[in-house]
Amino acid sequence: MPLTRAAFEEALRLYPPAPSINREPVETDHYRDLVLPRGAQVLVMPWTVHRHRKNWDNPEAFLPERFHPGNREKIDRFQYLPFGAGPRVCIGASFAMQEAVIALAVLLKLYRFDTVGETRPWPVQKLTTQPEGGLPMAVTRR
Repeated sequence: MPLTRAAFEEALRLYPPAPSINREPVETDHYRDLVLPRGAQVLVMPWTVHRHRKNWDNPEAFLPERFHPGNREKIDRFQYLPFGAGPRVCIGASFAMQEAVIALAVLLKLYRFDTVGETRPWPVQKLTTQPEGGLPMAVTRR
């Protein structure tokens, strides 16, 4: 299961379910030379943070080993935010991870999933990140 979890977390890094997070300071704050006035709209983009070259080696590549045991612990908590961070982190994040990893492991043990024809998924931001036009697949029993 650790390898399944690592692959799932890497997929969440590249395609975070919430590609943007809006926040508003309750009082004026400072970050380096930047003044964030009370009530300002602050947009955090996990999509961008997860692909930033200062945070990740080869950021566009799918490399599940980033999340293997021993490597996962080296990732800063604000470097990887598929479910947000801080006091407003998704309340269901832990359950969602457990459920998704178990479902993925069971499905991949029983079935093979292959894209159909000239499938070229393109991510679009709606409420969550989704492939434009869906992701048609052929499913066969192993």
